[in-house]
Parts: sequence; structure tokens; C-alpha cells
Amino acid sequence: MTETAIAHTGHDRADESRKTLLTALPGSWPWAVGFLLSMSALGLKFYPALLPIIFIMARSFVNNRYDFLIQLTLFLGGYALITPEITLIHTGWLAFALGIFFMLILRKDKRLRLIIAAWGMYFLLLAFLALTSEESMRIQMRALVAYSTFIYFLVPIALFAGQKFSYDSFVRAIFPYALTLCAFYIIDSYVLCGWVLVPRSHLWDGMTSTFDSLCWMPFSGSFVRKYPPGLYFLTFLILPLARQYRITLWQWAIILLALAATQTFTFVSGLVVVFLLFQGGIKRMMMYALISIAAGTALYFIDGSMAYVDDDYRTVTPIRLYSSVNQILEVTEAVDDEDLAEFGSGRIAQAIPKLELLYNLGYEWRGFGFLDKSVTDNPKFIVENEYYLDQSESIEVATNIEITALQIIVTIGYIGLIAHILFYFYTWWVVRRLRHADYYLSVIISFVWFGLGGFEGLISFMGVITPAVALAVPLLCDKTEQLIALEKKQKDTHV
Repeated sequence: MTETAIAHTGHDRADESRKTLLTALPGSWPWAVGFLLSMSALGLKFYPALLPIIFIMARSFVNNRYDFLIQLTLFLGGYALITPEITLIHTGWLAFALGIFFMLILRKDKRLRLIIAAWGMYFLLLAFLALTSEESMRIQMRALVAYSTFIYFLVPIALFAGQKFSYDSFVRAIFPYALTLCAFYIIDSYVLCGWVLVPRSHLWDGMTSTFDSLCWMPFSGSFVRKYPPGLYFLTFLILPLARQYRITLWQWAIILLALAATQTFTFVSGLVVVFLLFQGGIKRMMMYALISIAAGTALYFIDGSMAYVDDDYRTVTPIRLYSSVNQILEVTEAVDDEDLAEFGSGRIAQAIPKLELLYNLGYEWRGFGFLDKSVTDNPKFIVENEYYLDQSESIEVATNIEITALQIIVTIGYIGLIAHILFYFYTWWVVRRLRHADYYLSVIISFVWFGLGGFEGLISFMGVITPAVALAVPLLCDKTEQLIALEKKQKDTHV
């Protein structure tokens, strides 16, 4: 089936058998696996691995721009394979610089000009709010740039300047990278029981796995929880799998086992919810919703049967579904801040004293600025958090709240939050009538959902450049359609 046929029938699929089987582009599997293994080695601080990474990316730039875009995005974002500081320059800064460079040199059509203008106003407002903060701009720059790296959407536009872009080829190019990362999660979590193939899939300090000192317990049965950033590329496949493509049962099994390895309810539920939302038909949506509810209910009781109490006297479950649902149910019983903090499993506990300080200082409209939990030492922005179970960590900087909306408020206030929402809504509004606009929308909604649990909301490097790539897809497809129409018109004229 051609890409055009897929696009036109994507909204009214009646059954799974009519979807196109999703396969990788010819010859792409060895290069995808080789690139990801090299990224893993670099993440383990085996620096010679940078040589095959450069070679593979150079080859892709010449032979396959789809692969190059994916590899560049993986390298700049890190995605739990490497840390952004692995190079001399923070890779997020490189992504921002590339976007700015192409903004200056690219020829722009009407839609590009509108989005760039909106981004420019958004960036200037963020910079102004940063300047109103007592914190130095030197310290604020890293987070400010992270918020602003959406300009990276111009990188895919530039890579395919003068070339035709295929939605089908892009999805097929993504597929081997996403599935290989899922396999890496499975091997790391269930076989190697550590941080080897996805060495940076943890969120705490001190867990540094290197090639000469691996953090692992192979074949021990002590399955480890691997945080989800390495699986963010699955967001690129949600809408295609919901509407246009199908994969085999063993491939679904790989994805589901990898999701289980994250033990992250917010991440898994986000993928499921967006998959349901974009089915393109009420009947299919209801069918998958019922399947999801049945599977979720079964997992809830299975997870609950394996519950245990940790060292902090909290009930913990392997999949974390049982404990997450119970926390939500218990919110109705909260009568004071302490109950709310306990309900939030750390997230509300993070927020309460910081929001209190925000209002006490009268900064609720402009925020504290882009503080850094490791560097900021201004006494005005230091709080004592009485709600933490571990009181050794009670003295902290008034930043880093896992719930993204609250983090935005303490950083840039209600003015910044309003601007943030309007900017992302406007980017969708500009492309809403394009054929693949829903593709961008599906990725945006995913990261908004992830932000509810502290995983890459639209304010961090990975959480910004991933939707930025998704925005480029409908823009590039529209440009290609215009080019094809022009070529056809010229051909008809000559005939």
C-alpha cells in the first residue's frame, strides 16, 4: 500500500488486518543496532566508541537522511544511553545552537515564519523573566536553554531542504531504533540486572556504570527498575500503530516487556491513553479501552499480591501500578498538607514548601527564575522541607518539582505558564489543517502526560526536542506534497 493510501484511510480503519505491516527500511537494522551499541559503549565512558558513532552518522548523512536525523537526535538528547555532559559541550546546547543557525539561514514559508515568530516571543519572555530573578544569568542559562530548545524543529527541515520527505519512510526508519532500545531494556532489566546496554536509565546520583566497573548482577533474578527516557522514541510510533500500521505479536511482546521494565505508571499509562485517543474511530477506541481496562485490572491485583514495605515504611509494588492507584484513591482522605504530601509520594511533598515560599515572596506571577538545585546558593531560594521522610535532604533549593506544571509556576510564574501553554497550542494551531498534524499532537500530548510524573515534560532537553522533531513531520510532508504538485503541473504543461 502506498503512503498516500495509508494517509487517506488512516482515520477509518475497520480492522487490524487492513493495516500495513510495519517493517524497517532495507538494510537499516545492522546500522541501527551498531549505532545504539556504540552509544551504549560511549555511555559507559568507553570513549573510542565515539569513532564508530561519527562514522555511522557520516554515512547516514550521505545515504539516508532519515537515519541521520534519528541518530543526531539520539546523540543530542542522550535518551538514557549517554549523559549530555559526555562531550566537551552540553549536547542540549548543541541542539539549541543548530536550531538558531538554521533559523538564520533557511528560506522560510508562511508557516515557518509564524512558528519562528511565536518561538521568538516565547524565548524573549523567558529571558525577560530570567532577568527579573535575583539568580545570576550564568546559573539560569542551562534551564533557560532547555525550555527554548524547541527551535530544534528547524534541524529536520534543513536536513530535507530540497529533498522529498516520506511519512512512511520516516516511521519505518524510527522502527528499528525504537524496537532495539526496547530489547536493550529487557536484557538490562531481566538478564543483566543492571545498567549496561542503557547505562544512564537511572535518576539518582552515584549509580555510574562504566565499561571497567559495571553496575550489574547478571542472571541473579534481581530485576532492576530502568527509568523510561530510553523509550521516548516509542512516542513516534503511537499514532502510526494506532491508525496505519501493525506489528507482529512477538514485537508487541518486546514493547510490553520493555514498558514493564520501567515500572513507571505515568509513562506506561501515557502511551496507552494516547494510543486510545488516536484510534480514529469510536468503535476501535472502545474495544481497545475495554482490553486495556481488563489488562490493567488484572495487573493491579497481580501487582498488589507482590507488595512489600520498604525501609521508609512505604508500600511498594514491583510494577508500581497498585501503589500508584492507591495513592490517587487516598487523596479524598487528605485533611492537611502532611496528608497531601504523603499522597503525592514525594511529588506533592516537593511542591508544598516551594509554593509557600513563592506566595510569601509575592513571586507567583514571575517565578523564582531558572534555579539550579546543584549550584544555586542564594539564601532567599533555600527552603527546609518538613514533609520529606528523609530529613537529611530537607534543606534544598526551591526548584525541582516532578509535576511539570508546578515546576513551571515556581520557575517563571503564572505569566510564564500561560505563555508556555499558548506557545505549544499555537504551534499545533499553525499545522492543524495539514495531513499529519495529528502526528505532532500525539507526541505533544504524550509528553504533557509524562510531565505529570516528573518524566520529561515540555521543559527539558529530551522533552522538548522529541516533540520538535514531530512538528517537522507534517511541515515536511506538506512541503513535499506541494513539490510533487508543482512537478506534476510542470509536466502537464510541457505535455
